[in-house]
Amino acid sequence: MHLQLNPIIERTNARMKDGLRIALCQIDVVSLDIAANRATMEKFFREACEVEEKPDIVVFPELSNSGYVFQRGREFGHDFLKIAEPIPNGPTSIMLSKLCKEYGVYCVCGLLEAHHEIPGFIYNTVAMFGPEGQLVGKQRKIHIPGEEKHFFRGADRVSVFKTDIGNIALQICYDTWYPEVSRLQAYKGAEVMINVWNAPDYVTPPKVLYTMIGSRAIENRMYSVGCNRCGYHGDAYFAGNSMAVDPNGTVLNELVEGPAVVHVTLTEAPIYRERAFQPTLRDARYDVIDEIHDYAKELYCLKKEI
Repeated sequence: MHLQLNPIIERTNARMKDGLRIALCQIDVVSLDIAANRATMEKFFREACEVEEKPDIVVFPELSNSGYVFQRGREFGHDFLKIAEPIPNGPTSIMLSKLCKEYGVYCVCGLLEAHHEIPGFIYNTVAMFGPEGQLVGKQRKIHIPGEEKHFFRGADRVSVFKTDIGNIALQICYDTWYPEVSRLQAYKGAEVMINVWNAPDYVTPPKVLYTMIGSRAIENRMYSVGCNRCGYHGDAYFAGNSMAVDPNGTVLNELVEGPAVVHVTLTEAPIYRERAFQPTLRDARYDVIDEIHDYAKELYCLKKEI
């Protein structure tokens, strides 16, 4: 009998490039102004790549083409839904694909994605493009908070993308609050988790961002990287403070506010050192943890009295 494996798990030959260079593009995103945001993204993409040591991956924040949502109103909703773009055939995807091919790099970017067929049906998505301009894959946001519930449908799968520079997991903002997402990505081979954020300071100040992204790195003994936007949306302030954390919880870069390109370099050895010293993936007791999921499902379905 031939065992059929999930193709995401079956491709196990990819390993992280030693000295993986990542450029985190901390941009100010203008609400609903696709043209202005696209121009900013191109400017920062070129700035990130036109350096002595070109990055392997250029990263942009959550909803870089559209800006975030803080309201439900019909007028805002109309404008927000209308500017959503298909991936990979929308104008922003095409621009990023061309830049990736021009510089021979990967790009990870948060985008407002339009459904391929249903008008006004949208997703909060992070897409990864490759050095030939190809779409490597995309991950839609799983956990939908607050006002986002009026606009986005949540994803129902967790992916890891096996590339020639390593096994890359993608997440979007609120998904970092749920450690089971990162753990599943770790079991699917992730060496680097890249999370794109629209994280305002009143919800997730730098200390909270570090605590979450650092915890995900320590729990899974992998690299955890976050790229946040900067600037204002109404009264909400986004400081940036993009960061990369190694498998032992050490922040690898200085935290900066405002528009910036933050360059970080990841080495392969810490993943193996920390997984050897504290093998959290091996020691996890899922025979015990199953009870958590079973109990949570019963509560969620209102089968138990609370």
